[in-house]
Amino acid sequence: MLKLAAPLNVGSSEEWSLTNRRGKEYLVQIGFPRNWADYTPAPQEPGVPVVYLTDGNSVFLTALDALHRRLSLDEPNFPTGVVVAIGYPIPPGSKKVYDGPRRCWDLTPAAPGAKETEGGADELIEFIEDRVKPLVRQRLTETRGVSVGREALFGHSFGGLFCLHTLFTRPDAFTCFIASSPSIWWNELFLVKEEAAFREQRRGGGARKPSLMLFAGGQEEEPPRRRGEGDEGYEKRRRDHRGWRMVGNARDMAGRLEASGCFERFSSHVYEGEDHGTVTACSASRGLTTFFEDWPFCV
Repeated sequence: MLKLAAPLNVGSSEEWSLTNRRGKEYLVQIGFPRNWADYTPAPQEPGVPVVYLTDGNSVFLTALDALHRRLSLDEPNFPTGVVVAIGYPIPPGSKKVYDGPRRCWDLTPAAPGAKETEGGADELIEFIEDRVKPLVRQRLTETRGVSVGREALFGHSFGGLFCLHTLFTRPDAFTCFIASSPSIWWNELFLVKEEAAFREQRRGGGARKPSLMLFAGGQEEEPPRRRGEGDEGYEKRRRDHRGWRMVGNARDMAGRLEASGCFERFSSHVYEGEDHGTVTACSASRGLTTFFEDWPFCV
């Protein structure tokens, strides 16, 4: 007999509506381990690690599934963690998981040559610091009486651009930065200028060193032909991808940063066979697993 089952229940998660100082509304989703109701931190734990994710509408379920899947192994003393996705109130029934205009503003730095629709990254950093992080601290205290431990920032594509911009301008905001396929090409490689300034500023040492994971997909510069795609459309898409130079830019930056001595921990990886879209899940799963379980990770 065929019967409609109960609606999908993600479980161990909650959603909040927050506004920034300009009155713009954000959807903030917090994902907890499934055993959160019974969770008791070990005495030696300095707090629960938290990963904040940009483009929350598209990556929250991916991140939460990665968290739940690892914790379902039910190993003794298995590390736990919380994921926090920052997205937008997209209308129910919409086919889109991105709010293009808003993410274009939120995830790009203010820079010479930027479009009028770009340049709000520092406002988003401020929103995370002043509104989102206090909410997360409050919810962890109210739900389980625990504190926040180390914190990481994850971003993909323009979110990766935002992640690296935050690293280069606010390196103390997070313990670890997880940049997936960052759009280093944006605005005539503006990010490379910020990177150079960051390396110069941190050359003397003394400040706390952040950690960085940098990922890309091997097919991002040589995309395979899509089913039914014509020659003209495919060649244009290949030219675009080659121009963006996602893999080459990531490898070049990884080489400079690894040699800089500016990081407590550093790793980079190109996932062969993955394109700009599919590498998101690889980066999120590996980034979260490393940050929650394998900390401090090996270089």
